[in-house]
Amino acid sequence: MIVFGLTGNLSSGKTTVLKLLEKKGAAIFNTDQKIHQHYKDKRSLIYKQTAKAFPGSLVNKCICRKRLSEIVFTKKAHLRKIENIVHPVIIEDLIKWVYKIDKDKAMRIAEVPLLFEKNLSCYFGKVILVNTKRQVLIQRIIKKYNFSETKAKSRLSLYMPAKEKTKKADFVINNKSDLRNLKKEVDLLWKKIT
Repeated sequence: MIVFGLTGNLSSGKTTVLKLLEKKGAAIFNTDQKIHQHYKDKRSLIYKQTAKAFPGSLVNKCICRKRLSEIVFTKKAHLRKIENIVHPVIIEDLIKWVYKIDKDKAMRIAEVPLLFEKNLSCYFGKVILVNTKRQVLIQRIIKKYNFSETKAKSRLSLYMPAKEKTKKADFVINNKSDLRNLKKEVDLLWKKIT
């Protein structure tokens, strides 16, 4: 059983690719979605530790992801702290998912944004990279998050350069234009991995 890791830089189209692969029959694990579930669950270790470490992220005793993001991306120490809270729990969730998922699903794909940056490739048999030109990423980030160009570049600097990721990945999907072309790329990938 091969479990594929799906990664790419911020706004590269990872989630869209994951959804397209799910439609083709893959069992999927969406890391960001799982983290958001933990932030909403007051019994979760992630919720408890985040609320304690970053009380400024709370709005009516709920973690506001926007506020948390504004706090943790101001200092590297804050970013490391949230990563130390979130990553161990999410890796445990991922391992549980691998062993619990429907055995009828031949394909298992987990979306992990910082897969290479956090040295998580050891958890996967093969890695799929969604690649997009840097300037396209910057424009998408500005539009999606209402960031300035400087802030968009700063956020992208947290990711390993695409050239390095391309060398490490087993499969690369180029998301360089529109959804129609992306679907063609996913069709080609599906043929290769099945």
